[in-house]
Amino acid sequence: MSETTPPAPAPAPTGGKTPKHHGLLDKHQLAEISETNIIYGVIHGDPAIFAQIQDEQVITPAFLTALGADLETTGQYTGDAAQASVEGKLKTTAEDDAKTALLGKIRYIQSKASLKYAGGNRNVLAEYAIGTNLDLNRPTLETAAGNLVNKLKTDTLPKITAQHGTDLQAALATYKQTKSDQVGGKGDATTLRTQLTVQVESLAARRRQLQHAVDGEYPFTAAANAGLRRKFDLPVDRPLSA
Repeated sequence: MSETTPPAPAPAPTGGKTPKHHGLLDKHQLAEISETNIIYGVIHGDPAIFAQIQDEQVITPAFLTALGADLETTGQYTGDAAQASVEGKLKTTAEDDAKTALLGKIRYIQSKASLKYAGGNRNVLAEYAIGTNLDLNRPTLETAAGNLVNKLKTDTLPKITAQHGTDLQAALATYKQTKSDQVGGKGDATTLRTQLTVQVESLAARRRQLQHAVDGEYPFTAAANAGLRRKFDLPVDRPLSA
């Protein structure tokens, strides 16, 4: 029995751009953290190398200890930045949920206002935000909800009790709070990313110091040093540039 050749996959559309997915951290920061971790690991794992490159002014035991501690805490910085981003997304979802709940309460009250004033005073209907586009923006929705809370204090509608006004006020307060939460969350994420940038710059400077120390103690002119120099990302045919 002959086999049927499967159809070739359709060619990808031309002219379009491949979507880019941006990570939480800059790729160069991640690369720097990774390289510094590798170099620190090589030195930390071979006391003989550290004994050869250490000095009394810069590359000291305290220098290496501090670098190891900072590399460890950098993991927490990156984790906090990621957490802040996730929390920001959760807060956006909370805003959507709060808006849906608020709109539901408003529309229920509006339905009772329409029932009471059907064919009646259109100005009263406007006071209940009937005919207003509540999805236009946040200020429009918040203003309409606040007006309804006040209107219910002086008007009675079918099946609408004082509890409906209380619930509407609570839903409005919840919706307003989501805006404050988002602003605070964005500030937290920005602060953490700033801290991370400072930390990575410090790691880069100290990683470079270690490389210069190795470059001097294990010069490229000795062929036997080639393998070790590669471990430290040093050129094997020339000195490390300044």
